[in-house]
Amino acid sequence: MIKYEDLTKQLKAGQFKPVYLLHGEEPFYIDRISSFFENHLLDEADRDFNQAVLYGKDVDAADVIANAKQFPFGAPYRVVILKEAKDVSHFELLQAYAKEPTQSTILVICYKYKKLTPAQCKPFEQHGEVFYSEGEKDWNLDKWIMKHAGRFHFTLDDTTAALLAEHIGNDLSRIYNEFEKLRLILPNGGVLTPDVIEKHIGISKEYNIFELQDALGNRNEQKAYKITLNFAQHLKENPNVKTILMLFRFYNNLLRYHLSPDKGSDASKKIFGKMAFRMVPMAQKHSVAQLTRIISLLREYDMKSKGLDNNCEEGELLKELIYKILH
Repeated sequence: MIKYEDLTKQLKAGQFKPVYLLHGEEPFYIDRISSFFENHLLDEADRDFNQAVLYGKDVDAADVIANAKQFPFGAPYRVVILKEAKDVSHFELLQAYAKEPTQSTILVICYKYKKLTPAQCKPFEQHGEVFYSEGEKDWNLDKWIMKHAGRFHFTLDDTTAALLAEHIGNDLSRIYNEFEKLRLILPNGGVLTPDVIEKHIGISKEYNIFELQDALGNRNEQKAYKITLNFAQHLKENPNVKTILMLFRFYNNLLRYHLSPDKGSDASKKIFGKMAFRMVPMAQKHSVAQLTRIISLLREYDMKSKGLDNNCEEGELLKELIYKILH
């Protein structure tokens, strides 16, 4: 399977194959590649006659193949893009087509939110390219953010990258879209600071999950309660389910550090990313027994936040959880 960087390099160099299968759980890379095919291969004047964008829920494989077997009119090739391919019926017909594809057509199959098996991919490999779109790991997300910020000519420090990673999570498309919006606001070479993030993306530099984790990890009760009260007053932006999930990841990583036989800097970075220098001291302030108790609490309150065995309001439930974590 080809890597994203290698595939985009081929496409920009005008090196095309008759069939592309794009599959995987992470939609960001699939959307980026399909967008290139849709908007950059043919001149706008040629698209009406030589480009078809189909959706799996609206067509079957036979319709896709019929479009792919048409010849281009006044253009070097025909482009057929199948989106939502997981909904198309008789996918095996596309596998059969891939063994003898029409050379004057570029067929792009976008199979998002699922990893296909090697056997399902194999028919597409002989005459085409297979790309697997894999999401970024939590520990590598801040690195991904800094890399893509650089592509927009932004600069930011580790703390700001971590703030974005913690608040938005592994939604690569949303992170990229936020950069797109900031490019219209900030000058070329702009610096992304917590103030900029708060003003234009809506992530408070003072009241955010990253600051709550920092307060809890350092057992700063006053700061933790202050942030918790703000969260309880703004539950639309900070629903309990999301807060508890992020706290679970936080404490689970602290526990992973304790259980790791290797506590060197490289091993710590694999667990915590670039914030290892801040996270390791927090881990050292907690015992395995404490972390196990907190993780058990988070599981209990996750169920309560989803309505099981609970009559409390959401804000009161969060306050109760934070109190129990600290005591």
